[in-house]
Amino acid sequence: MEEKKNIENLNWELLAKIATKEPGLHEGFKEVNREELEKCKKMLEKVDDFYKTKSFDSHVAWKNVQKKIYPEKAKTIQLKNIRKEAVTRFYKYAAVVFVALLLGSIGYYIGFVNQKPAQTYQIVTAEKQVLNEYVLPDGSVVTLNWNSQLEFPEQFSDSIREVSITGEAFFDVKPNAAKPFVINAGNAQVKVLGTSFNVSAYPENEVVEVVVETGKVQVIRKKPDLQTTINDVLLVPGEKGTLYSKSNLLEKSVNANPNFVAWKTHDLIFNEVPLKEVIQCLEKVYHTDIQLLEPELNHLVYTGHFDQKPVDFVLDVIRLTFNLNLSEKNEQFTLSSRK
Repeated sequence: MEEKKNIENLNWELLAKIATKEPGLHEGFKEVNREELEKCKKMLEKVDDFYKTKSFDSHVAWKNVQKKIYPEKAKTIQLKNIRKEAVTRFYKYAAVVFVALLLGSIGYYIGFVNQKPAQTYQIVTAEKQVLNEYVLPDGSVVTLNWNSQLEFPEQFSDSIREVSITGEAFFDVKPNAAKPFVINAGNAQVKVLGTSFNVSAYPENEVVEVVVETGKVQVIRKKPDLQTTINDVLLVPGEKGTLYSKSNLLEKSVNANPNFVAWKTHDLIFNEVPLKEVIQCLEKVYHTDIQLLEPELNHLVYTGHFDQKPVDFVLDVIRLTFNLNLSEKNEQFTLSSRK
């Protein structure tokens, strides 16, 4: 019973403080059982060892031991890990680049497949054929004379309406201040906003003529002449611009020919015109061959007006006016003096 009494009477709090070497407790050594104090210290040491063992990472420790025992092998493993990480990163970036290129290629292919080439139309008239009132994509109306060709795009651009003419044509251009109408005719370029005019640019004539009926037209020389400042002329109704192909000379004058568009209208006006010029006009309008048999007939002066009349009617009137003979063979007409 004495031993149990001693255990119960032990000051455990004081033993723990002394065993952990808490400062300021020197005065308590006299009250403590030395034997019990040693037991308490050993028990605390075992507790510390237990918790140190529990917090010890054996896996990391074993790797550290391997590094010291096999330093070259450790380097190899580390290098392999670095290479593996680099390869993984490389394939990761390569996959991103590949996907980007693939998407770009698909987009380009789709755009290329869906892209429609700009289509250009050609309207060509045959010999002795007049094409009346052909409507262009912008609503402008063009009439082609015989042996003429007109080129234009399927759809005009947002900034300009551009066509090309070889031969002769009459244009009635739909007004559009934001999109000028431009005609390429030989070495000349005709620029308008909205007007009606006639363009004659037959290559064999070696001359380009523009006659304005309504509005304003600018005729521009494609090949600028450095010796003159006149590289373009502005025409108003009743004026004519003429560009000579050989000399590259550009002129502006008053239009003295009332029949400049008679090939389209068949409305012929002659006011004291030499018969030679009358015959030339009739040949152009009716696409026929007319001969004056005697040279002196060229100088006869004629005045008359024909509206929508056939060529044989016009020639018969001329025959009666000058008391001439008229004959026709194989679509060729001949006027000759009566003897």
